[in-house]
Amino acid sequence: MNTLAGHQDIVAGIDGSEASTAAARWAASVANAVNSRLILAHALPQEGPIYSPAAVMLQSQFLSQIREDGEAIVDAAATVISAEFPELTIESEIAPGPASTHILESSGTARLIVMGSTGSGALRSRLLGSTALKVANHATCPVTVWRGSAENPGPDQRPVIVGVDGSALSKKAVEYAFRYADQFDAPLIAVHTWQGSSTFREGGAGILIDWEAVEQEESALLAENLAGMADQYPDVPVTRISEPGAAAPVVLKYADDAQLIVVGSHGRSAMAGAVMGSTSQNLLHHAPGPVMICRA
Repeated sequence: MNTLAGHQDIVAGIDGSEASTAAARWAASVANAVNSRLILAHALPQEGPIYSPAAVMLQSQFLSQIREDGEAIVDAAATVISAEFPELTIESEIAPGPASTHILESSGTARLIVMGSTGSGALRSRLLGSTALKVANHATCPVTVWRGSAENPGPDQRPVIVGVDGSALSKKAVEYAFRYADQFDAPLIAVHTWQGSSTFREGGAGILIDWEAVEQEESALLAENLAGMADQYPDVPVTRISEPGAAAPVVLKYADDAQLIVVGSHGRSAMAGAVMGSTSQNLLHHAPGPVMICRA
């Protein structure tokens, strides 16, 4: 995973939630494996308006307290991670919020940003937190939104899934997925989807299409998009899946036993530089485990 030359740090957002601590532990595993520093980034609550001299004093006391609380949050996470990875270099960054702004400022020099799917203020559900969504939408480096079991955040030897659609960002996702799978001795499942006969009304134009030929062409496209990286990483076992259907549901069908899903931020039909496409958005909200979003 020695991508983005000169971009050596892996940044983990920390807010004191169970999800953020587990995400930081996952980030620490990756940082330790690729000999990178781990940066624990914490954002302080935004300051409110000041109305009087008395309020100034109260606010000063309040800011001092929340900074102490922030330092305690970062120290607690660092203590847990240091016990697991004693050789890992861990540094911290505590800055004024909002959290998304603080994290996004790190993306220009980071090799990877890792965040929990829900923060300390988020609903205790599977819904994605607003900070994670904003960072995933706008970061200039890859972003992993971690979700799963906090007791065993991984990485491990379970399969890595990569979505393949032939776009430039999909090729970047394939590159990251192969490197990650090789680093952690994991097999790779490459998933490619396409519009099948069910897309067309019965008796319509669909009957004029040779669907067997389409399936062969789509399978060939998948193989072509994997060929270079498969040659570079011959020890990574690859399972190729080419199926008709919408991308997110097909990927999720194979995701229950996967340790990571890797996709581009948007596919062939999205505008360059646009926010995430429907597939990546869907996976961030519904995947059972971590999702890595790759950008150019």
